[in-house]
Amino acid sequence: MRARSGHILFGPKVRFRDLEPLFRDLFALFLEESEQTRDDPEFFEIILEENLRDLRNDRKPEGFNRDGMMRLIFPLSERKEFYLYASSRSVEVPRVTQALSQLLQQNKIPHEVEWDGLLHDAGKP
Repeated sequence: MRARSGHILFGPKVRFRDLEPLFRDLFALFLEESEQTRDDPEFFEIILEENLRDLRNDRKPEGFNRDGMMRLIFPLSERKEFYLYASSRSVEVPRVTQALSQLLQQNKIPHEVEWDGLLHDAGKP
């Protein structure tokens, strides 16, 4: 399966602060699986801490919206979700999305997975 975006949609009772205890592992898994680890661990620690601060305060975090193979984005919407996005359809987006979904399942965070849910993804081959 190829996809440009993989969406994790949280159940109605999930609060952003529920993600805080596992976000460090979720973020590390995302970076590792998308092969975006860099030589500068301080850079990632700053981004991680900014996200954790938002989650502790039950706010939607930014995610990882930097140039690279894939982005992890908490969009500005009313839904509680995040999505992975790549510049083109690939088998990597579903693989990494499923890995993150498994981690959420192991931590009993209710969610669903959807593919290519962005408006500009619709109808593209």
